[in-house]
Amino acid sequence: MGINPIEYRPWKGQRAAQNARFYVIARSILNHKIKSVGVIILLALGFFLVHVSQILTTVFSPHEGLEGDVMSGYMGDGILAVFAMLLAAVLTSDLISGDFANSSFVLYFSRAIKVRDYLIGKTGAALIVMGILCAIPPVLVGIVSIATQTGDDYWHSAGILGRTAVAGTLVTVFFVPYGLMISSFTKRKSYAAVGTFMSFFALTLVSGIFSDFDPAWGVISPVESLSYAIDWIFGFGIPTEIPGAGLAAFIAMFIVVPSVIVWMKIQRQVIGK
Repeated sequence: MGINPIEYRPWKGQRAAQNARFYVIARSILNHKIKSVGVIILLALGFFLVHVSQILTTVFSPHEGLEGDVMSGYMGDGILAVFAMLLAAVLTSDLISGDFANSSFVLYFSRAIKVRDYLIGKTGAALIVMGILCAIPPVLVGIVSIATQTGDDYWHSAGILGRTAVAGTLVTVFFVPYGLMISSFTKRKSYAAVGTFMSFFALTLVSGIFSDFDPAWGVISPVESLSYAIDWIFGFGIPTEIPGAGLAAFIAMFIVVPSVIVWMKIQRQVIGK
């Protein structure tokens, strides 16, 4: 019997552009996350406990227009922040740790994928799911309020709707970088999820203890700082005992520093250090 040589057969198809590879990563993660039981439960509970009552109140209560105090109270009372915190812990727990555990990380970077594309894909998918709970419903509440208002000052209502979008974006983004950072420190999904949540809880606990001596310590609580920031976005001042510069610095550091740490850690892993 003769031996048939294995011949090279060129692949027929269209190669994806380099700058579109983050989209492939994000789409894969998004398809997985929206089927996750834990994510579905948190989204359902969060929507019911945070948004449904506000939607019903908006529809059935007469109102002149969309008002900042109403939206600030609804988005900044702490319940939305708590659900965002829980959802971020669940979402980000395996985004990087899972790649370390099952060697997917090696497969990612055996191809011409940049650290930037990897992180944009991972972060983008997490932000989309976070936005389903934290950004889209408040905007929908604002639109419903404008559609059912009895007053004619639509310009004012539109301005409040814009502030609502900004506040929703902040809540969406706020917890994700920190969760990714914790996920990059371990190979165990459960460790990452518990570590992320316990870190938030520890900051809140420390803030509560030391706030009894100096109210300025309130800025290190993620939930409280987010609440103060939402009040500011809607045009209301923060308490006089809370330093505005300190609040801004904490929020910036809470987002930027974990992002830089994740970038550096992934970059070092790629070059084998």
